[in-house]
This record gives sequence, C-alpha cells and structure tokens, in this order.
Amino acid sequence: MQSEWKNYNRERFLRALGRKGINVRIITHPLILEELTRLRKRTTKRFEFRQALRRMGELLSYELLREAKVEKIQIKTPLGKARGFKLKDSFVVVPVLRAGLPIAEGFNAMIKSVEIAFVSCWREKDLSVKVEYAKVPQIEGKHVIIIDPMLATGHSLCAVYEALKPYGKAKSWKILAVIASPAGLREISKTFPKGTDVFICALDDEVMEKDFIGPGLNASGYIVPGLGDAGDRAYGKPVKNLPWKLA
Repeated sequence: MQSEWKNYNRERFLRALGRKGINVRIITHPLILEELTRLRKRTTKRFEFRQALRRMGELLSYELLREAKVEKIQIKTPLGKARGFKLKDSFVVVPVLRAGLPIAEGFNAMIKSVEIAFVSCWREKDLSVKVEYAKVPQIEGKHVIIIDPMLATGHSLCAVYEALKPYGKAKSWKILAVIASPAGLREISKTFPKGTDVFICALDDEVMEKDFIGPGLNASGYIVPGLGDAGDRAYGKPVKNLPWKLA
C-alpha cells in the first residue's frame, strides 16, 4: 500500500474530487444493486454476465439522463393534438473495447438517436495503456459518455480521453462504470476537465496493507473484490501472443 493512502477516508476523498470538478455519483437503486450482485458472483455464466452488463446500461441511462434537457413538440394522438417532448441534445457513447460493449448496447436501446464511437486500448504489464484503434464521429457540441465497467487504474479512460480530443470540443464529459477504485478516480481527475460527471454503482475502497496500489486496487491493477476481468467474463479469455497477419 502506498503511504499516501494510509489515512484514506471515503467522504473526504470524494469531497476533494468535487473541489477538482469531478462529480462522482454512486447509484444505489435496488435494481442496480441486484445486477451488481449478479456481476460480482464468480458462478455467473458468460451469457448471464453479458446480459447483466446490458441491463446495467439500460438502468444507468435513467440516472445519467435524469437532468437531460428536452424540447417541446406538437404531436397528434388518435383523438386529437397533444404536447410531446424529445431530447434536445446529442450524445456520443464510447464503449472501451471489449468490456464496454454490453453496457453500450443497453444504453443504445434506451436512446435511439445516440451515436457510437469505438476505442480499443491495450494495457501493458507496467499498467501503461496504448490506444490501438479508434473510430469516432464528430463530438463537437455533444455530450460524450465513456463506458468502461471497471475504473481501476484510470489509465485506460485517460488514454481514451486524449484520443477523443481531436474530434471536437464536447459539450460535456461523462464516465459510466460499474465499479471504481479511489486510485482510478484520482487518476482521471488529473486529465478530465472540470465538470466531468462519473456514474458508478460501487466504490471498492477497502484499505489493505500488502501488495496493493491503493484502497481496493491490487498490485496488478485489478479492483478487489471487484468482479474479475470484465472482458474475459463477458466474452471469454483470449489467446495472447498468437502470431497473425492480415490476409
């Protein structure tokens, strides 16, 4: 455990993030807590795990869009005219491959007009991150929502943010994760702009004394107790270092 975390206090830490302009919201709706439990259980099968992530995307979309602006429109019912509403702003959802895909699918199911960007990252043994692939629409004037189930070290999200910046000035930045660690939240506070909203379902921050980077984050950069490797649990463990070439 790094000495800087020895006096860690959750409330004090979250207040400090707020002063930096990083607004962390821990969502504890009963339905979300039920899906979180399903994701944490080691006996949850791959299909069920993906479905739980997708369901998380649907449920979290309500919380993320709770204060979204709408505009009035005129519609016709079978019996007459009525006032209707539609979302006023535009949204770009950015799932971090692979693990962010099921959550993005759930989010996309709730908002028909959302645009999707794809960014793939690779984490090295030293926990540094390299962006390998990015297909991104114009984000100028739009709300950008980056999705990654596990906000562990925060390096992946910071790399994604830097990869997205050339595509325009976003109206706002939002991060949607299932579980976060304090170290990851602190890392994104160094990179993301003031006013960034972070939506999580749990903050794993148990303070341990040995072989840990920080509260709830082990020396390998995995959240503990967490839920394991979300990408592997959703899609299977990939074969590493397999030689390949384009046909």
